[in-house]
Amino acid sequence: MLTLAELATRCNATLKGGDPKRAVEAAASLAEAGPRHVAPLTDARYAPLLDKTRAAGVFCKPEFSKASAPDGTAFLFCDDPELAFLQALALLHPETPERPGIDARACVEPGAAIASDAYIGPFAIVRAGSQIGDGAQVLGGAYVGRNCRIGKRCRIHPRAVLYDGVILGDEVTVHSGSVLGADGFGYKFRGGRHVKVPQVGILRVGDRVEIGANACIDRAALGETVIGEGSKIDNLVQIGHNCKLGKHVILCGQAGVAGSVTIDDYAVLGANSGIADHIHIGMAAKVGAKAGVVQDLPPKSEVWGLPAEDRRAFWREIVALRKLPELLKRVRELEKKLESLEPKPKSKKPSKP
Repeated sequence: MLTLAELATRCNATLKGGDPKRAVEAAASLAEAGPRHVAPLTDARYAPLLDKTRAAGVFCKPEFSKASAPDGTAFLFCDDPELAFLQALALLHPETPERPGIDARACVEPGAAIASDAYIGPFAIVRAGSQIGDGAQVLGGAYVGRNCRIGKRCRIHPRAVLYDGVILGDEVTVHSGSVLGADGFGYKFRGGRHVKVPQVGILRVGDRVEIGANACIDRAALGETVIGEGSKIDNLVQIGHNCKLGKHVILCGQAGVAGSVTIDDYAVLGANSGIADHIHIGMAAKVGAKAGVVQDLPPKSEVWGLPAEDRRAFWREIVALRKLPELLKRVRELEKKLESLEPKPKSKKPSKP
């Protein structure tokens, strides 16, 4: 619990109005906030909600200084209220800490190296040769294969699976059900059957990556599959073998990336989008939801549709498509008018004998 004054100081905000000593327990929206909550106001569209909010404090830009709020509600002015509110969320809703140590019900094989302040939860498994870094947490039921390296302050959630040889940087979060380092999907058709291509590479994940629940990232056939620093991977994402993701890439839920794809820094893949194998996605390119990319994309491009094309062309086609029924109706009417204007063929008189 923090006071409004403490929260303002720690979030680099200027407090105006209200009681600086008022205790704050949690965060909520403007509409749902109670007298011990702080709330965000990040868009002028939501300013009318100020009149009825019960929040103890509201994070907003100084431009709202003349806005009215109920008595007792304070303003926390800051240049970036979204970021300040995120900082408040982290302060008011911290993750539950785990006490360092190895649970008696965990299985840690001889030859695994566990940092003294790491945590291994009940029924977690850490195989021989793996290294668990300072402050890392392997929660109950998670599996860490042989010769893995888990960096400092990583958090591996229950039932996540790391195959042999996976390398995680520092502060990586792996959510439940994710499978990292499974075999890539590689086969050769010979003699009437599919012959498996051995997948003998590894998976390397950079610092501060977050991997959502039930995501799957394959190891490389040869060499490395790489996920760059700061990238964020949503739930149910599939990343094939030998892919190379740059820094701060975003992959939204159910995106599918085939093998040997390169995605440069700051690119974004929308939900349920698909990328064909050996494609190169340029820096800061954006792929819309459900789009199917079958050719390389230049930096800062934005594509939609299947197959994916430039966003503006895609929306022009959508607009034209919606006009199609009316256009067909008009064409039929014009055809009827044309038929009525055509001269009727004269009937032939019977010839005299």
